[in-house]
Amino acid sequence: MKPDPTSRSADDRRASILLALAGAGRVEVNELAESLAVAEETIRRDLRTLEDDGRLRRAHGGAISVADPVNDLDRLTVPEPVAHPVATLAATLLPERGILFLDAGPIAEALSVCLPNSAALQVVTTSIPVALVASRNSELSVYNLGGAVDPVDDSQSGQWARESLEHIRIDLAFISVSGLTPSGQLLAANPKAARIKRAAMDAATTVVLVADHDQFQAHGLVKFAQLDEVDHLVVDGEVNDAILALAAEAGVPVLRASALESEITQ
Repeated sequence: MKPDPTSRSADDRRASILLALAGAGRVEVNELAESLAVAEETIRRDLRTLEDDGRLRRAHGGAISVADPVNDLDRLTVPEPVAHPVATLAATLLPERGILFLDAGPIAEALSVCLPNSAALQVVTTSIPVALVASRNSELSVYNLGGAVDPVDDSQSGQWARESLEHIRIDLAFISVSGLTPSGQLLAANPKAARIKRAAMDAATTVVLVADHDQFQAHGLVKFAQLDEVDHLVVDGEVNDAILALAAEAGVPVLRASALESEITQ
């Protein structure tokens, strides 16, 4: 069920539109209406207001940015990601060079802080917060794939993101989940998230699944992969023995943060 459109104020909607525009350079009326759960005419009114304020320029079916993307990103502020033991441990798998994919969510955001400022690395993401934090590294090349913005976690999905993933090569992908079944099926929260995760895995040479114990206990809606398709599993110290047994059965190496580290970050 879509959220009540009245639950989001006009200011909130327009802030979300500007965030999407900063990440992608263009937004589409139909995708914004779907992600923000309002009528397309409401989005068109928002775009007219933002254009009158000089924040964007309307184009056929949507709008494009009128600001310098670098300066626009500098003006945007995102909270400093909270350190996470899984992200700290996953950072030990970061290569010295190559192309990385970072999924959306708190662990990916915490991992983005750990990225080295290296011109030999390129980062691809569908998360606006991850892109903004990673882009603080002047030498690092950061690519935000764009698409419809999910107001819950500022992740992006849809046709743009999927098509982009179909045409790029990824050396190492860090993927998160919203659940794991007893038979080892990885779950995503919704169909859009599932398609993005699946496309990123298909594009990647190596896949690292990053999750804390709460994510394994959640009940995701859509199956997108099997645990044995993952090359590494990085978890916190509170993950239960059943998950570790599933990983062992699937032949997936596990990196597990200590229980003490997990407690400190909570």
